[in-house]
Amino acid sequence: MSMTFPIPKTAAAFILLAMLAVPLEGAAPPHKAHVTTDELDGLLGAWRHENDKSAARDLAGIGLIERADAAHVSRWMAELPGIRSRDALLALADAAAFLPLPAAEIAAGPAPDEATRAEILKRTMEYVERMQPKLPDFLAQRSTTSFVIGSEEQMKAQDSMARLYGAERRKEPSYYALGPAKASGLAAGLLYWNGSFSQVVTYRGGLEVVESSAGGGAPTGMTTTGEFGPILSVIAEQASSDKIAWDHWEQGATGRLAVFRYSVPHEQSHFAVEFSADHLPEFPAFHGEFAVDPESGSVHRITILASVREADSFRESLVLVEFGPTEIGGATYVVPVHGVAIAKTFSPLIDLDRPSGPDAQPPPIPFETSINDVAFTNYHVFQSKSRIVTGKEAQ
Repeated sequence: MSMTFPIPKTAAAFILLAMLAVPLEGAAPPHKAHVTTDELDGLLGAWRHENDKSAARDLAGIGLIERADAAHVSRWMAELPGIRSRDALLALADAAAFLPLPAAEIAAGPAPDEATRAEILKRTMEYVERMQPKLPDFLAQRSTTSFVIGSEEQMKAQDSMARLYGAERRKEPSYYALGPAKASGLAAGLLYWNGSFSQVVTYRGGLEVVESSAGGGAPTGMTTTGEFGPILSVIAEQASSDKIAWDHWEQGATGRLAVFRYSVPHEQSHFAVEFSADHLPEFPAFHGEFAVDPESGSVHRITILASVREADSFRESLVLVEFGPTEIGGATYVVPVHGVAIAKTFSPLIDLDRPSGPDAQPPPIPFETSINDVAFTNYHVFQSKSRIVTGKEAQ
């Protein structure tokens, strides 16, 4: 079964595709469930000497209460003993990607006055308007690592359906548990690695096309598309709105960034939540923030968080795209370098052979969380080559 969480297929389209999934039970880790980035720094010293599976299990059982920047995550990765613990750390950092930075990392300085804020927003809107036409035709690699939090029963049911109806006839599960996800709030939840795959993306004439998949086969979790411009239309659509407000300064990789928050009510929402082709999409309210260079207006981060509505079949749908300067064809452009997508959805998967009666076990966790980490690399100019073939060469 698959679910889709897109913004409509217009110039403003940003598409998030998701398949159901979740984790298993296990013992609680010896550390407290929620930590700061400084506290995680201290824990890593002990995990450096653990075996890989043990460190992964401990990491799966905690949650950050503040966002970790890329420099922190890179340093932590280098200190861990192996691939499983690094995967668990990646999921841990992604789950906190929508939280505020630690207070010590918020850039100092007074809030800009109203005229300065208006000027920064004007530069941002001008940047968004000219960004897409300015980008050259290019190719890039989108590499996705997928995680799931939930119950073992749901995971097995999803995998069985994928093997039954999918083209891939594998014998072994395509996922494995990293450890109990106690910080998730689910009584029987585990964190699963749910696969990884790479896709070649072509951006040509302002349109984005996924050319192929490699390195991990077809995706079994969420996939994203639309990062190269369309997601920025969320900002453009709010240009004259009173729903944009100043929030704070923060230190980016290339200098100080101005951070604004915004909100879009249900009545004006263009963020569609689509669970299958057979169901009409829902349009929930959403909000988020964007961080921009105050001098150039270039966007360095944007988040979209769909609000919870009891009538919906999801609890949260969250999207983050981070941009950075990248050379393409000898020129530097600010393009996507990293993304995170999180979907907390209702799971209808059940075991039809489950025994009934007063002694039967309770049903599986009804909600599950899917997390995707996306890296954009290997940018290069798209070039098509042709030459005239003479009659003699063609023979």
